[in-house]
Parts: sequence; C-alpha cells; structure tokens
Amino acid sequence: MLLAAARQVFMLEGYAQAGVTDIVALAGASVGSLYHHFSGKADLYLALFDELHDEHDARTRKAVRECRDTGVTDPMRLLLAGARGYLDVCMEQRELAGMFARGDGPPGFDVVWRKRVSDWVSRNAEFFARSGEPLDEAAAVVMTGAMMLAAAEVSLATDAARARQLADGVLEVLSRLHVRPS
Repeated sequence: MLLAAARQVFMLEGYAQAGVTDIVALAGASVGSLYHHFSGKADLYLALFDELHDEHDARTRKAVRECRDTGVTDPMRLLLAGARGYLDVCMEQRELAGMFARGDGPPGFDVVWRKRVSDWVSRNAEFFARSGEPLDEAAAVVMTGAMMLAAAEVSLATDAARARQLADGVLEVLSRLHVRPS
C-alpha cells in the first residue's frame, strides 16, 4: 500500500513536492509504519525504481529467451528482441518510467541511474562476447545510450501512439547497425 501511494503521490506532485504525510494519508497508514518499512521518501522512490528495473529485466530476458526458442542465434536480433521487451515496459508503464526520466528524484539518484546504465553497457558487451561476436565498448555505449534515450522519450511521449512510433523508429535504426568483431 505504501509503494502504491508513493507512486501516485510522486507522479502527481513530483518527488520534491511530495510529502511523507501525503503518502501515508493516501495509504491509510501512519508515518511510523512508513519508517518501519522504509528509511524515508527517498527509499520509497528507489524501491519504485527497483520495481521498474526488475520488470524491465524480466521482460528483456523473456523476450530474448522467446526469440532464442524460435531458433534465432544472431546476437543483434536477440538484442533487438530484448530491446523491444524493454521498450514495451516503458510504454505500458509510461507514467512511472516518465517520472524517473524527468530527473526529479532524491539527491544521489543520478549516481544510481548511471550505475544501472554502466551495468547495462557491460551486460550488452558480455552478451555479444558470449555469442562469439564481440562488441567493443564504444559500440555497446552507443547502443545502450540510444536505448536509454529511447526509453526516456518513449516514457515522456504525449500519447501511446507517439510512444509506439518512437520505439519502432529507434529499433529500426538499431537494426541497421552492423556489429563487427574488434
């Protein structure tokens, strides 16, 4: 209940303007119960970010697995399938993903976000290396950077049709990239 209330208050008010009292009132809880489960407003924000990250991760892995199950072995096609899964979550949860994309988070959130991006770059490079088609760090940064910007733009799109158009366009451009071994 507290996370659902925090999500609603953060999306309506923004992180900076959201009050702990607003969150607990909406949740029908006490301030003490919030602090029993979370260290404060920032912890709620990070818990919501972790939930969205976990959903992105699960959907990306599922999309890659399903693509592999059809016999696809090309790492670029597998990466694009995973990217589609990732962007689908951004479209389905546009309001929440947009909240994180707007940058109105607790102090230090940018460090958490950059760490996740750095981890994603590393995982993409490792993914290609395991396939026998190494991806150099610069290519991994470009592809991951394009996906992060796409995720932000899809999340902030004015409507679902525009979000879909952006996602499809980015995936089309990425599909044209040729990964060459280093």
